Amino acid sequence: IAQVDEALLDQLEQFQLIVPRTGTGHYDTDALVIAQTARELAEFGFEPRHLRAFKTAADREVGLVEQVVAPHKRGRDAAAKARAEETVSEIAALSVRLHATLVKTGLRSM
Repeated sequence: IAQVDEALLDQLEQFQLIVPRTGTGHYDTDALVIAQTARELAEFGFEPRHLRAFKTAADREVGLVEQVVAPHKRGRDAAAKARAEETVSEIAALSVRLHATLVKTGLRSM
């Protein structure tokens, strides 16, 4: 991945922050963003093991969204599936906004 050394990539994989595409050994665009962000955070002293907390929090958020959307995904028609995808996108955007604001608020009180 561009501008990320092999040692960092290995650690990011070890802590399951990035995963190469199955059967290719190549990474997708999201892995690229994660790797570049990890490289930038490393400049402030963050190591991949520290970033595992971010992954754990994200996994929990994904689980919550899955619980909410699961009933919508059971629909058999294309419209129900499209609504479920739209709901996931909306919830994801709201989740990111909430998370960023909570972090900003917490850091402001430092």
